[in-house]
Amino acid sequence: MSKLQFKGKLTVEELIVRYRWEIYNNIVKSIESNYKDPTVDQVEIVEISSFGEDPPTVIILTRDKFKEWLNKCIEFFEPLEEYEKCQECVNIIRDMSKNNKKIKSKLPNGI
Repeated sequence: MSKLQFKGKLTVEELIVRYRWEIYNNIVKSIESNYKDPTVDQVEIVEISSFGEDPPTVIILTRDKFKEWLNKCIEFFEPLEEYEKCQECVNIIRDMSKNNKKIKSKLPNGI
C-alpha cells in the first residue's frame, strides 16, 4: 500500500482527483500481488493523509470488486495510451477467470 501525505488545504476528494494515476496504478499492483492468494479478502490500495489534519483515509478494495476495478483501470489507462497497464489488467482478469473455472470444476455436484 502506498501512502500519500500532504500539507495544505486540499480535501481527500481533491487529492484523489489530483493523484488518480498513482491510485489506479496502486489498484493494479495491489490486486496483482494478492489475487492468487485465496485467503486475501481485501487489499489496502492507498492511505491518504494531510499533515496534522484528520486521521488518514485508507482506500480498501474487497476481493469481489477486483474484476470490476480492473475494468475501471482499463477505462482510465486506455485514453492515456498506457497500453501496458491495460494489458496487465486484461492478463489478471483472464487468469482470475481461469482459476475460478478450475475451482468450480473441483467442487462436488450441487454446490
